[in-house]
Amino acid sequence: MITIDAMMVCLDLSDVDEKLVAFSRSICERLEVRKVYFVHNIRLYELGDDFQELIGEVDLRKEVEGNITEIVAEQFGNITDHEILVREDPNTEVLLADLVKRYNVQLTLLGKKMSDKGAGTLGTKLLRILPCSVLVFPEAASFHLRKVLVPIDFTDTTIHILRFSKALADQLHLQLEIMHVYRLPTQFFPLISEKEAVRKAVQLVNGKFADLQRRYQEIAGVPYALVRAANKSIGERIALHLEKGGHDLLVLGLRGNSPLPMLNLGSVPSEIYSSDINVPLWLVYAEEAVRR
Repeated sequence: MITIDAMMVCLDLSDVDEKLVAFSRSICERLEVRKVYFVHNIRLYELGDDFQELIGEVDLRKEVEGNITEIVAEQFGNITDHEILVREDPNTEVLLADLVKRYNVQLTLLGKKMSDKGAGTLGTKLLRILPCSVLVFPEAASFHLRKVLVPIDFTDTTIHILRFSKALADQLHLQLEIMHVYRLPTQFFPLISEKEAVRKAVQLVNGKFADLQRRYQEIAGVPYALVRAANKSIGERIALHLEKGGHDLLVLGLRGNSPLPMLNLGSVPSEIYSSDINVPLWLVYAEEAVRR
């Protein structure tokens, strides 16, 4: 059973906040979440001297806290224990990473606007620096989860991500599908037969998956899709399969080989985050990797 001792919800006072808070309620209704922290950082240095003079004696921190309190009361209620944290720090990424460590946050919830509304650079930085799993909620995403897609790469993170995804699917009564995207060494064509190369690659990957099923019986009956990257990146193939399959949630594992989580994001999660997928993206760290 998946239990979240502490979850942090990052708010930026944009239109996404109400959806994000409502989604956090949906999570608490379906998973055991013991404490939720709603966090906003006021970056006064971005306001400029003129605007700060306009504010005058207004207690901006109190006003922001009041605004968030109203949203939380309307969209979240008292479904579980929660706290509103408003800070004034010049470095939002470092502040949030410190809060994760201070409150032992296991999951951070981030909102994400479409790419035409911003570059999303803060979100990318947070994905690299936060020492916990991250759930990204795009502004066009739905709260209703029915199907979850889990791409794997047969690295050390594969077993953890499969076990987590299976437990999540069982707990939320979701349909679970596993996929793997493979590439062929096209630089050797036509020296070798492309047809034979595809056959060999499929045979090899199916063998790896069959071995996983033998060793971990909990995934024995889970559907599995094998997709060739061909002329697209792995991230693009995942996004296409996600849309084609009508999935409502994408789960990706984050690397745990380095003691610094900021070095472990990986190219595929980074590419997926930067794209305009319209389903929540759950980026999962193995707990033992975070504790190092």
